[in-house]
Amino acid sequence: MTDRTAAALTFASGTDADDTPCLFHRALGARFDDLPQAVRDLHTITDEKRWQGRASVTRGKSGIGSLICRIVGFPPEAVDIPVSVTIERRGHTEVWCRDFGGNAFKSVLCLRDTEQRGHITERFGVMAFDIDLQLEDGRLHFPVSRGRILGLPMPRAVLPVSQASEFETDGHFHFDVQVSLPGVGVLVRYQGHLSPVQSDV
Repeated sequence: MTDRTAAALTFASGTDADDTPCLFHRALGARFDDLPQAVRDLHTITDEKRWQGRASVTRGKSGIGSLICRIVGFPPEAVDIPVSVTIERRGHTEVWCRDFGGNAFKSVLCLRDTEQRGHITERFGVMAFDIDLQLEDGRLHFPVSRGRILGLPMPRAVLPVSQASEFETDGHFHFDVQVSLPGVGVLVRYQGHLSPVQSDV
């Protein structure tokens, strides 16, 4: 284990922190050390961390796409709005709550199978998506490989396409997430930057 990994794993925002490896470290193994510092910091979750920044949101024009966005809870279209992300570690899972200008949506992430393969699952209510994490060109990418609704496999023809990445610019965490649907087009795209909120503890 490198010194910087050890330092990351011992960071805690509270007194009841879990000192076992965090979800993304377990998923990526040694590749976790290759992430940009700001991306590594965001994914080093020992109990709960909150980040805030600014973001812009664009939506596709399809009526079906708008309905899907409402079901999932994706934020409405907006320019340069406040955004916050709270990540809470619960055992071997992470609960992510994203708030775009007062419009919040939540998901739960967990390891999908064997550690160090880059495989995680993200659940939005009754929908679950398998993600095969990839690190390319200094960015962490989140392509969706499979999906399920109420535990039933989603046909490839209706599986969302995720062009999502996290990266560092000028020492700050940035995200660029675009979700599309075959035959429908872009559902939503949100881009922005985040900085850690310092704990008072």
